[in-house]
Amino acid sequence: MKNVFISLLIGIAFFCACSRTVNNEPQASVSDFVEVRAGNPSAIVIDVRTPSEFNAGTMEGAININVLEDSFEGKVKDFDKDATVMVFCKSGGRSARAKQKLVELGFTKVVDLEGGITDWKKAGGKVIVPQQ
Repeated sequence: MKNVFISLLIGIAFFCACSRTVNNEPQASVSDFVEVRAGNPSAIVIDVRTPSEFNAGTMEGAININVLEDSFEGKVKDFDKDATVMVFCKSGGRSARAKQKLVELGFTKVVDLEGGITDWKKAGGKVIVPQQ
């Protein structure tokens, strides 16, 4: 019985460590962001910058929904609230705002990239120019 209890505690600790980049936590480092994305290939990745910033270069597979537009909430409201949603901007300010809005809308797994695409590029992350 004691071994079962210890195994349960280890499992809970592992789960907590792996889920530290969701709603109640601060922004995720580039390495954490990559790890979460690799573990969730169906994650929704949202570039919350302006369309011109998005068109200048973004992450592969990202969709553009500008957090500063009034239509942001309307565009995300039909997404699966239990899906992993990953957000980023230029340096982390707008994505923090987007994360807050998503959490308020009931999304349960939101990951916000610390340092935005700027830190992504510094770390050697791939940037693509989207098809027009």
